[in-house]
Amino acid sequence: MRKIPVSLLRPGMVLYRPVFGPDGQLWLNAGVELKSNYINSLWRAGISFVFISDPLLSDVLVTEVVSEETRRQAVKAVKETLQTAKLTKQNSLLIDKRFSSIVEKLVREVLASKDVLINLADIRDVDDYTFLHSVNVCVLSLLNAADSDLSQARLEELGGGALLHDLGKIWISEFTLKKKGSLTPEEYHEIKKHPTFGFEILTSQANYSPNSAKVVAQHHERCDGSGYPHNLEKDDIHFYSRLVMIADVYDALTADRPYRLGMKPHKAIEIINDCAESYDRSLVGSFLKHIAPYPVGTALRLSNGYLGIVIRNRKEMPLQPVVRIFKNGDGFLYREPFDLDLLDKPNLLINDVLSDAESELELPVITKHRKDVIKWQPK
Repeated sequence: MRKIPVSLLRPGMVLYRPVFGPDGQLWLNAGVELKSNYINSLWRAGISFVFISDPLLSDVLVTEVVSEETRRQAVKAVKETLQTAKLTKQNSLLIDKRFSSIVEKLVREVLASKDVLINLADIRDVDDYTFLHSVNVCVLSLLNAADSDLSQARLEELGGGALLHDLGKIWISEFTLKKKGSLTPEEYHEIKKHPTFGFEILTSQANYSPNSAKVVAQHHERCDGSGYPHNLEKDDIHFYSRLVMIADVYDALTADRPYRLGMKPHKAIEIINDCAESYDRSLVGSFLKHIAPYPVGTALRLSNGYLGIVIRNRKEMPLQPVVRIFKNGDGFLYREPFDLDLLDKPNLLINDVLSDAESELELPVITKHRKDVIKWQPK
């Protein structure tokens, strides 16, 4: 399995994971061999990257925290809820049985997978960023909360608030939300209103949870008082909100946006660690236990010059993954790649994380119909 940007796809590559459209319809199934017209369609749809099969990584398996089906159902539920709210303002029931059942399902699956590290980023459609981001923030928040003693009912309150944390953005102009350049002071002031807007929408609902509504109102507050809209400090910020603010920042940092590419997980982790005083430090610590700094499929350059791809992570030792080595320090690819457990090599360090483009160039994929020109390591 390899993550490849759509801009670098070539005919003959084979999909490892299916690709779905914005309404959950299956576009391309796993196992489909990519053709030029498929690649062009993915590009036009705004898909950033896909996961393709690699014969040299065929034994590498990744366990998902929530199933692809549940993720798609959740994205659809968020999308429909926000669209209904936008059309009817406060005059329609938003938290219905279908929405609640999706929250329940997310909680059940996260609790069943709470020892699984977050390894794979999802396939993001640029236009559906808000919906995908909302689901990711919900899953990340629930995963962090799974370490606490919250009851099922309280986890569902948290999940419901996390799924709708950006509800108020329906009242923010599309131009401001998707602007590629820097925001003007006026535009930033507009953005800062969305927690209050969302809170107003939720509190107009007869069946809303006050604790869920606090997540919507407070997810941009910070424990040191530097957040918005009310500059609250830690003791005045609800526990759910303190969970969601960390997940919100992490997912935002790692997502591709119109104005910048997403950061690699290890860089986002560094930033969150550096700013830990802004958050609940204990919750930052528990959150990072669930995140793989070097997800499965990440291409690395080691301190001895070796190039390889992460094939396995451990929750207890996330900075020392198992790496499949493809290339030596002299630039030759090994005829038979081998696995190196960094836990067994304490003096061997990770020097660099390759970009997706560098990975595709340095460690070329063998497709169905051709072999890349390879300088093999002599025996």
